[in-house]
Amino acid sequence: MDIMQLIKRNEIPVPWSEGEKIPWKDSEFSERMLKHHLTQEHDLASRRFEIIDKHVDWIHNKLGGKPSKILDLACGPGLYSNRLTKLGHSCRGIDFSPASIKYAREQAIKEGVEIDYVLEDIRTADYGDNNDLALFIYGEFNVFKPVDIKCVLKKAYDSLKEGGLFIAEPNRYETVKRVGTSPASWYSSQEGLFSPKPHLCLTENFWDQEKHVATTRYCIIDAETNNVTIHASSMVAYTRENLEQIVREVGFKDIVFYESLSNGKKDLDKNLEVVEARK
Repeated sequence: MDIMQLIKRNEIPVPWSEGEKIPWKDSEFSERMLKHHLTQEHDLASRRFEIIDKHVDWIHNKLGGKPSKILDLACGPGLYSNRLTKLGHSCRGIDFSPASIKYAREQAIKEGVEIDYVLEDIRTADYGDNNDLALFIYGEFNVFKPVDIKCVLKKAYDSLKEGGLFIAEPNRYETVKRVGTSPASWYSSQEGLFSPKPHLCLTENFWDQEKHVATTRYCIIDAETNNVTIHASSMVAYTRENLEQIVREVGFKDIVFYESLSNGKKDLDKNLEVVEARK
């Protein structure tokens, strides 16, 4: 795409019409993304290790401190699975980012822990069975189309043993709406997440009030060639009533909400909330 085509772009994109997600499964993109997962300077991709440690303790206590079989959906570089395995649990982590899964596998070998890391889309992956816990954290819940999230929830439900626990961490409704109603912005960079070369990134946000969906469009302009690449990502905003309804529809019961993964305001992430349910 060139700049003239950019100017003629659709003014308001239909959610998911310009791509379902930014290119996590692209090998080069995933390598750049991995750096953001591992940095201790911010919590944009993954949390800092000191926060993860607190969350892992809370999850471990939720399981009664007993060795359990855990399914870690959209596991990224395995920062939770690795720690949970060291506490005696058996983990399967699924993610479609090549660099994240490669890193997770290498760390498991390096540290002598046995973890089943699967490189696949969680919409199609095998979840196994007889799981004690299905973990689905850090806002991944919102990025799927409604039909796809129902599929993921049903697969998670079916993979659990009777009485098994499901813990998800969706973005709050207000968080998603705030993204969709944010003004357009831009920045320049010598290198960054979307390109290893000098570029401009133009960002537009859109809010679909009828569907409760925020869409962000990233227009990446190569500084040398003026070539334009567009990425887009959409997120569904859910109220707690919405969340309870769709979780209950696939069969879950005993649904409880928490303010954070440590159930305390000290670690409260104002953008996220936690929903817990049982099979």
